[in-house]
Parts: sequence; C-alpha cells; structure tokens
Amino acid sequence: MQFGNWIVTANSIKWKGNASEHFEIPGEKLNATRVGDTGQFQLYDWIVQATEKEWLTENDLYDLNFAFVYAVAKFRLDFNYDFFDATLAYQFEIFESEDEEQ
Repeated sequence: MQFGNWIVTANSIKWKGNASEHFEIPGEKLNATRVGDTGQFQLYDWIVQATEKEWLTENDLYDLNFAFVYAVAKFRLDFNYDFFDATLAYQFEIFESEDEEQ
C-alpha cells in the first residue's frame, strides 16, 4: 500500500521519494516509543525521528502518519491513541515553530 512517497511493505515503511534520501521504519519496531518533553505521554519514536528530518515536507509527514496507522494494524502491533495524539501534537508544534521562523 502506498501513501504519498511512503510504501508499506511486508515488513517496513519505506521512503520512496527523492532517491538521495533514505528513511525506513522496520515493522517490528514501528510502535517504539520515547518519553515526551513534558513527560506526560509517550511519543511514537519513528514519527518524531521523521519529523526532525528537514528534507521531509509537512505533506510527506502527514502521509507518513496515515502509513503508520495502516502499518500498525497490518503488523498487528499494539497502538495507543493517547500516544498517537501526543505525537501529532508534538509534530504540529514543530510545524508551527518552523512557520514562525520563516
């Protein structure tokens, strides 16, 4: 299944956009988390890592969010809506701070 420049394969999510850049999320590690800055919620680590890549556009990241949810279901991994909401809130904060800088 393809979401924009992302393809969900049998065992990962792969970037298929600009060939000079590489980003791949292994399926078995897809739902890895990290503690958020406020410590209140866990954040989905791979979405945060992708958000920190300057070469990915906001549209690329939106597409990744859809691919992520699809892949979590496909790989039958645990999914926490609160963690996902916190991750997206963090992502939007990054977008807003980048917009303010410009």
